Amino acid sequence: MKVTDIEKKELTNYIELFDYDSYLKDKRILITGSKGLVGTGLVKWILFQNQLKGTNTKILASTRNPNDLPDYIEKSDNIKYVKHGTENSIDEKIDYIVHAASPTGNKYHMQHPIETFKINVDGVEKMLDIAARNDGCSMIYLSSEEIYGLPTDDSPAMTEDMVGAIDSLNLRSCYPLGKKASEFLCHASAAEYGIDVKIIRPTVIHGLFQRYEEPRVVNELLRCLVENKDFIMKSDGLTKKCMMYSLDAISAIFTVLFKGKKGEAYNASNPETFITVRDLAQHLVETFNQSIKVVFEIGTATKSDGFLPHRTIVQDCSKLISLGWKPYGSLEHIYKIDLERFKE
Repeated sequence: MKVTDIEKKELTNYIELFDYDSYLKDKRILITGSKGLVGTGLVKWILFQNQLKGTNTKILASTRNPNDLPDYIEKSDNIKYVKHGTENSIDEKIDYIVHAASPTGNKYHMQHPIETFKINVDGVEKMLDIAARNDGCSMIYLSSEEIYGLPTDDSPAMTEDMVGAIDSLNLRSCYPLGKKASEFLCHASAAEYGIDVKIIRPTVIHGLFQRYEEPRVVNELLRCLVENKDFIMKSDGLTKKCMMYSLDAISAIFTVLFKGKKGEAYNASNPETFITVRDLAQHLVETFNQSIKVVFEIGTATKSDGFLPHRTIVQDCSKLISLGWKPYGSLEHIYKIDLERFKE
């Protein structure tokens, strides 16, 4: 696998911090959404660990275009791409499944609410069937902190047993409702059929592996810093949440997959990054590029943009931390790495 100097340094650091050698040695892992942010991070971590530690993990990477190989893949890499929707035809023994495939982007959710909901629910059902057919297979489902609904400033830190209200008559709810229904399928499959499936609820994941043009506010901030252009805010920016470095997210996924209890959910976040969108923008401008400014055009956002109402959410990660995990990436580190990466 081809890696940049930045990726080599970051991956080496995290692979040494989290010793997963014995869990990955000579195993076969199916990853859905393999070309997305999380999927790319998982693939690069595993392939680089193969090079670094000789773990000999084989990846079955699910994607819509299996013939369109990422430019970092080499023929010698222990990976095979399979077409999305044909995973049931895999005739190899599967030890782990990471189900990371899901439609992303507010505008897509608003334009295709039915597809968003169905892809989430149908996809997890198919992966659970594959897990059931492979004896000893462990699976993890990537849910979202959005399943907690719309917490406000006076809401406590959300623990996994808290239930969030979600408006079923709001089209944008297609995403969290799909995630919530998928969580139920995972929990019920563990209880009724004994499938070893776990659930992780990550916060916003950013840094190192995402595409430059990703349609998210955290990426637009990055583009403004790189391109020396003002950051235009269409809302008051008072939504407040945490952000998590991509390698913290990958290490959290592995920790829950290898050490979590079947049928249970685990929060994954970095409370040290708890900040409003407004303050994040101002902080990044002051830290990395004082030649640009934050400009407010409040009221120019439309319903079709799919922005969520004000919400203030911080997750309690004690349950995940008890498994031996902790986050390391600060806000400054997340953006410093990407500014170096994209300016190159």
